[in-house]
Amino acid sequence: MKFRSPRLRLTGVALIAATSLLLGACSSGGDTTADAAPTGPVDLSAVTLKVGDQKAISIEVLLRAAGQLENLPYKLEFSTFTAGLPLVEAASAGGIDLAQTGNTPVIFGAASKANIKIVGALEATGRGDAILVGKDSAVRSVADLKGKKVAVFKGSSAHANLLLQLQKSGLTTGDIEAVFLTPADGYASLTKGDVDAWATWDPYTAIAEKDSGARVIATADQAANGYNFWAASADAIADPGKAAAIEDFFTRYAAATTWSQANLDEWSTKYAELTSISPEASRTTWTRSIKQPIPLTDKVIASEQEIADAFTAAGDIPGTVDFAAAVDNRFD
Repeated sequence: MKFRSPRLRLTGVALIAATSLLLGACSSGGDTTADAAPTGPVDLSAVTLKVGDQKAISIEVLLRAAGQLENLPYKLEFSTFTAGLPLVEAASAGGIDLAQTGNTPVIFGAASKANIKIVGALEATGRGDAILVGKDSAVRSVADLKGKKVAVFKGSSAHANLLLQLQKSGLTTGDIEAVFLTPADGYASLTKGDVDAWATWDPYTAIAEKDSGARVIATADQAANGYNFWAASADAIADPGKAAAIEDFFTRYAAATTWSQANLDEWSTKYAELTSISPEASRTTWTRSIKQPIPLTDKVIASEQEIADAFTAAGDIPGTVDFAAAVDNRFD
């Protein structure tokens, strides 16, 4: 299938190699000041940008479908991870330069003093981040989960959704038996009846709904936020070449997102083909879970701080987190 994309022309961005890149941060809340990198020509042809990906987000699939991997002025390497928290750990260790995660892995990263900075934000509806039960389950609400086994990937956006949904229903994590599983194992456990509920995110939510008839009893738009974040290795953004490549990469990602909205049928069909999920699950996912780049505003930071404080109160992270201190908004 050939993809015809109304691609954003990136000539100006690619010419970062011949211009100076201003890397002084502007503040939108908290201490987001960054050290200014040396200005001057940057040879992007000598840069390799390492981006962490996951099947649920499929950054590489989206960029390729939208034609945004053509004529790259730098080398781009993708590696696939199971979820956001391993991505944050890899960025902190320098194994990757950049990753997109849900709203919670970056909080766990900040709590563990990971060597990362949050350099971008995205917004989605939150409807794909859900708590599911089997189609024949007697559970009808979050309150019914008291004393039940609930599968969730620890440190994921689904973990935050579960925590906040329980609080909203007058429960705590102590009122359920949390079973920490990967998405694949969580789905298997739900379908086999080994757990009573499963907290997860799209496309896993859509797969469970379409392929096994699982029912949604709560979605993140009712309790949490729908934000995703770009987490970068602090060492990567301190490098002028990597920083310039990230700037270009973000422009390509924004263009690809615009393309996916304008070509939903083409995009969801391609996504289904390349990820081996059903066309129905793919279309459901991308009808409600397209992630729009947004600025790292005070509102975004405050919303994340609320989630961080909830995890602290629940004893799920050590100490307190100052989310604003982990933000570097030079790329806004």
